[in-house]
Amino acid sequence: MTTNTEQLLGQLHKLVAEIETLAKSTASVAAEGGADVAEHFKGALEGARERIEDVERSLERDLRRQGKVIDRYVRDNAWGAVAIAAAVAFLLGALSRRRD
Repeated sequence: MTTNTEQLLGQLHKLVAEIETLAKSTASVAAEGGADVAEHFKGALEGARERIEDVERSLERDLRRQGKVIDRYVRDNAWGAVAIAAAVAFLLGALSRRRD
């Protein structure tokens, strides 16, 4: 996996852990001050939204960069790209024929 993908997964795991912690803390809202828990929950959700937006921007940037690299490769190696596309089409055809 790439470093960016690993970072994304790490951030999503942290987000899930935070949400689980908040869900557990809301179970005791009746016993404790509900306003404090609600405020903490709102802050955590805002932080999660910001991190998700950061991840989206990072992924978009990476996808654009990778798209440019692929485009440059295809332009530089047009016949190789045609050969790869033909091989993929052949394999897909062969695999779909086996299902029949």
